[in-house]
Order: sequence, then C-alpha cells, then structure tokens
Amino acid sequence: MSSLKPIVLITRPIPESGLKILGSKYTIIMNKSQRPMSRSQLKIKIKNANGILCFLNDTIDKEIMDIAGENLKIISTFSTGYEHIDVKEASKRGIKVGYTGSILTETTADLAFGLLTAVGRRIVESDKFVRDNNWKYGWSPSLMVGSDIHHKTIGIIGMGKIGKAIAARAFGFKMKVLYSNRTAPSVTYTSHDKKKVSNERPLYVSLNKLVSDSDYIVVCCSLNKDSYHLINYEMLKRMKKSSYIINIARGKIINQLDLIRALKQKLIAGAALDVYEDEPLEKNSPLKKMQNVVILPHIGSASRETRDKMSEIAVNNLKTVLEGKNLKDTFLLN
Repeated sequence: MSSLKPIVLITRPIPESGLKILGSKYTIIMNKSQRPMSRSQLKIKIKNANGILCFLNDTIDKEIMDIAGENLKIISTFSTGYEHIDVKEASKRGIKVGYTGSILTETTADLAFGLLTAVGRRIVESDKFVRDNNWKYGWSPSLMVGSDIHHKTIGIIGMGKIGKAIAARAFGFKMKVLYSNRTAPSVTYTSHDKKKVSNERPLYVSLNKLVSDSDYIVVCCSLNKDSYHLINYEMLKRMKKSSYIINIARGKIINQLDLIRALKQKLIAGAALDVYEDEPLEKNSPLKKMQNVVILPHIGSASRETRDKMSEIAVNNLKTVLEGKNLKDTFLLN
C-alpha cells in the first residue's frame, strides 16, 4: 500500500458508529443518497477504490472487479447475505469478501414473530380500520376475528441460527414446532437452555409434511439454486386454507405470482412479507390491495442497536484487510 490514504467506496450512507471507526486514515467516497448507486455510477466510482462497502442492491461481479483492477483488496457487504457478490471470482483475484455474520439473528427473529402475530391477529388491518374511522359500535364479538398463535403449529423452513431463534420464541407461545432443512436434521432442540424454554423438541419433517401440517409457515432459508421458487403454486395448494406464510429470508424463494394467485383463490388465509422478488415492491402490486397481507419494506435487521453493530462489523472487515490487522469482530468469507 502506498503512503497515500487508502480509498474506500461506500455505496449508501451507513450509521455514524461505523464511520467513526474509519476516522481520518482513509479517503472516503460515499453515496450520500438513500437511492442505490446505478450500475454506471458504480463503474465510475470503483476505479480507484481499495475497498468497497456495499449492500444487497449492489451487484459486485467480474465486470466490476475488472474495472477496479488490482486496486481492490476487500469487498465488505452490509448484510448477512452475499449472493450479490461473485465470491468465487473475488477469491481467484485475491480479493477478500466480508459480511456481517449472524449479528442480526435475534432482531430478525423478533420481526418474524411480529409478522406472524400481525397477520394472524389482523393487527395491521385493525389499525387501519380504526384510523379510517370505520369503528362504529365499540366491542363486537365478530369484529376483526383472527387466528390464535398459542398451541398452533409453526413450520420453519431452514433451521439455521434465525430458524432456531424463531423456534425458541414459538415454544414460549406453546406452539408445536416443525422444521425442514435442505440437509439432514440440524437440531434436536432449541439452542436455548431447554429448562428455561421448554422440554418440547422441534420435529424434523419433509417439506411437503411441513407445508400441509403447519398453521404458520416461516421461510428463513438462504437463497440458492435449490431454494429458488421453492414455494410455488403446488406447494401453496398443499397448505391449509386457514394457514399463513411469512417470508423474512429472500423474495425469490417464493414465486410471487403464484402467491398472489393462491391468495386470490383463498387457498391460504394470508401472508406476511418483508422481502419480495423485486425490490422495492411494484407500485401496482396486487399485494398492496389485499387486506389479509402484511407488507414491510425489508426491515428484518432494522433496529438501532443491530444496524449500528452491522456498520461497525462491515467497517472492521475493511480495516482488517486494508491495515493487515486482526480485529475482534471480523467476518471474512475467504
């Protein structure tokens, strides 16, 4: 590295906690708009960068690495997922790739359970009902009747760290927990001390059985060639008509057109989504008009505490490589 300050490209604003770590040792080029950089902007700005701190919206592929050339030493993503980065190509070139690890596990599990509760108990729909001045007669035995959560069956697709955190919450609601994994069973019981949580154990079942037996299905597996459109019309038809599907993973795991079709045909009771096939959700998406659908703008990790920590980890990944140091909170893939 020359005596000049290393150049760091940050493609969206990050919390101050991360910027403070960079301090004055770096030349920082930061897109100050919340709007993602366009592909053409990224091509221009990456040219002299020694490190890039990017986001899920930024595709960092061979073309971008070609433009960056030998200057680029580290790609650090502000996310736990890294499918937007060609990690193989980066490894070939000796470019390190960092991600934020599992820091967002508990926060995302909180949101998953919030979505489950919101759609099952019609919380968002009820809130709008009151705000629109449609509440005319006080308490009513038939007003906004939803579905219980306690003692129901939850099916978790993908029993990784987030799946286990969701299972721990489900046991608190005395739910029966089913799970399905791409590989063999990954747990015998939740990662929490079962004396503090429950003596129940999550039950490993086939995906077909999980889909047909669950009252609430939570998608929290990673996106890959096997999970792309894993939940399609045929799978949705297997669900109970009284059941709900919640997605806090990646939008492309559910075939969105098939989901809309199933909802219109009332094959399922509802859906709660934080992610979509294309983001942001299209202006004219039928999902926006459906009362039995809760839609969020991809906020799974959006707590102040977690976003601050993600910022710090993403920056520390940059510093580890650019300064050749071993830092405590470093998550490098290669």
